[in-house]
Amino acid sequence: MGRMTLDELREQLPVTEEVAYFQTGTYGPALAPVVKAVRESMEYEALHGPARPATRAVIMEKEEEARANLAELLNVEPHELGLGSNTTRSMQRVLRNIDWQEGDEFVTTSLEHVSAADASRGLEQERGVTLKVVDGDESDAAFLESLDGAVTERAKLMLISHVASPNGRIMPVRQAVEIAHERGVPALVDAAQSIGQFPVDAQALGCDYLIGSGPKWLLGPMGSGYVWVAPDHTESFRPYFTPDVGSWTKPGAPAEKPTARDRAEFGTYNHPLVIGLGTAARTLMDVGLDVIRDHAAALSKILREEMSDTPGVNVLTPMEPGKAAGVTTLSFDGCSEEDLQALIAWLDAERNILVKFQWLSAPLIPGHAGMRISVAGFNTEEEVHHLITSIREGMKR
Repeated sequence: MGRMTLDELREQLPVTEEVAYFQTGTYGPALAPVVKAVRESMEYEALHGPARPATRAVIMEKEEEARANLAELLNVEPHELGLGSNTTRSMQRVLRNIDWQEGDEFVTTSLEHVSAADASRGLEQERGVTLKVVDGDESDAAFLESLDGAVTERAKLMLISHVASPNGRIMPVRQAVEIAHERGVPALVDAAQSIGQFPVDAQALGCDYLIGSGPKWLLGPMGSGYVWVAPDHTESFRPYFTPDVGSWTKPGAPAEKPTARDRAEFGTYNHPLVIGLGTAARTLMDVGLDVIRDHAAALSKILREEMSDTPGVNVLTPMEPGKAAGVTTLSFDGCSEEDLQALIAWLDAERNILVKFQWLSAPLIPGHAGMRISVAGFNTEEEVHHLITSIREGMKR
């Protein structure tokens, strides 16, 4: 069977008939086959009884296939993945797995998602952890030099985004991980903004933990996320209170080797959402993450060049090829927070275009905000030109 085309991918997203959708970096629209898979799985459980062995066997077979799809997308083993409800909770699993003591250090960057900033403040307040924030707006070389000075043997974890949420910059993750490892510090990569945009090989990044999102660029179901735990960290990975041997284990039974899946997934969870997540991963692999990357890069190049030539507009996303993916963030000279909110609302109401008001720092700095535009594989050149023209028209207002 041949690859799915980008046109065919777009046909699987009915929302594209209604609005020019440039908000995938926040919530990607769920693919039609994802919705179908979730609905049919829920209906099957409801009709046949989720506790019946025959029903469970059918659902679990589909679920295992879904897990295999996601694992293939990331080039990892299925049992190395722990599924959950979102990226933030996956991040919290990693943070709560660590025995934080007063005076320990947590190293991160100034370009992390607001949930990471909130978690950092929580660690400071609850555990007395020292937070070190490295400026992410520097060049790669300057950033890595600053990071090298920030990571010490007292650090318990380094967190870095693969693609920065505020401005779409692709961070030098592999080099950053190497710096952390030189000090014996584990590295957590937030890949919520990269998985689904371009090929991501979790093992090649060299990190110890990787977290991601289902409903962003992966175009999966809301309420889905995951954490990957490198095999050499599985034994020590304990985000919850768990015994080495379960209470219902028969005496004398051989001890089973722990997996990230066992340690991360607790209690009842939504099997249909897992199946939907796997469907999303398989669909994007059928298109080709390289195809999606190249298409979004071409459209983003048009957008950034046109906006950089527009008086009063500043492109905050790196223009250099390979330094950014499908996210473009703009600021506007003399534009207040209220003005920017009004422009974004006008684009939605009058031009049928959806973009995002984006705070550029966390904690926020009043007035320090921009317009974040997410160009995905399903967007078209016609939509991008419509966006460019509409922004210019809206500015004149």
